[in-house]
Amino acid sequence: MLHALLHSADDLFNSEGAWWILALDSILLIPLVFAVFFYPVMVLGGIAAAVVLTVALLGLMRLIQGHRHT
Repeated sequence: MLHALLHSADDLFNSEGAWWILALDSILLIPLVFAVFFYPVMVLGGIAAAVVLTVALLGLMRLIQGHRHT
């Protein structure tokens, strides 16, 4: 089925450019979009956890770099 979806767009995308990567990514993101509709609280919790971990990691990296330069 994925093979048929990718080859139906041969007129729009070719493998010489980067547009085929974007087309494949958009096909693979469809289940994630459906997950947002069916599990909104869990998705918001996952996004919040990712934001907290990212901020914590960036803060830790900044502390380590500040400690090295003093």
